[in-house]
Amino acid sequence: MKRYAKHRLSAAFTLVELLVVIAIIVILMSLLLTAVPAVKEAARKAEAKNTANMVVTAINSYYTEYARFPPTEDPNKESETTTAADDLVVGDPDMGASLPNNTVFYTLRNIPKGPNDAYISNPRKVVFYEGKAANVNSSGRARGGFFDKTSSGSNPPPAEESCLFDPWGNQYGIIFDASGDDRIDMKSYYVDFTGVDESGKAPRRKAGAFSMGKDEKLGNKGNKGDKTYRNGTELSDDVVTWE
Repeated sequence: MKRYAKHRLSAAFTLVELLVVIAIIVILMSLLLTAVPAVKEAARKAEAKNTANMVVTAINSYYTEYARFPPTEDPNKESETTTAADDLVVGDPDMGASLPNNTVFYTLRNIPKGPNDAYISNPRKVVFYEGKAANVNSSGRARGGFFDKTSSGSNPPPAEESCLFDPWGNQYGIIFDASGDDRIDMKSYYVDFTGVDESGKAPRRKAGAFSMGKDEKLGNKGNKGDKTYRNGTELSDDVVTWE
């Protein structure tokens, strides 16, 4: 009888141990499942920041090479980005940009189309920016690269061909100091990056690049998109190169 009781006690103790191990595994799995999306989002932001910085480097290299910014239209016309009264922004239409960013990348990538037709904007045929092909999902939305006809066998709409998309599926915005004041004035895009007064100085840059981030809106407050990058200590999920 004593041996049987001892055997039952041992079995019961082993079952408790098993339940404890299962509980620990469940807790660890729940923590892991919670952490994975945050890790992925952090990786997307890091990728977007790195890409935006490389775009600005390419633009600055073009400026050094040709003493002007990449034009967004035929440079033989009277109106050019270098003589515009206001700083010019190209990018996603949801940003409010009037032109897609492919107008710049035709020149930076040395593609003889658009403003660089017949290599008119890049006669030395320098490749200032290469970049990777975008991932295109089943609905035809591009993410994390250039939306080219060679991207996974995709056939992009004409307005999006050769555009550079962020990891969330929107075109990067690019701004030039077209007014020549050595600042990028974001007055139509961010209310806290405009003008030269102490309350909201435009960054001292010749060019900048930015992404609307996960919420696909400019500024804080999610889908409201208040166009404020910094609200006190709260930062928007946007990615910019001048902060």
